[in-house]
Amino acid sequence: MTGAVGAYVVQDVEDERYYVFDYRQIVTEGFRTIRTGERVRFHLSDDSPGRAEFVIRLDQPDPAEYYE
Repeated sequence: MTGAVGAYVVQDVEDERYYVFDYRQIVTEGFRTIRTGERVRFHLSDDSPGRAEFVIRLDQPDPAEYYE
């Protein structure tokens, strides 16, 4: 893969640490994106400390919001 990939930052409410991930780690169908403030669940990477993986959106938005 070439080019830059946008990074997201998420804070774990239990340990209050910040972890990074990119859109490839978002588990969903279709367009992979997370909105600021959206609640997610994630797994911490065993191979890369400080990285989140398998990010799942907990609050699925109404699709109509994207077409306003």
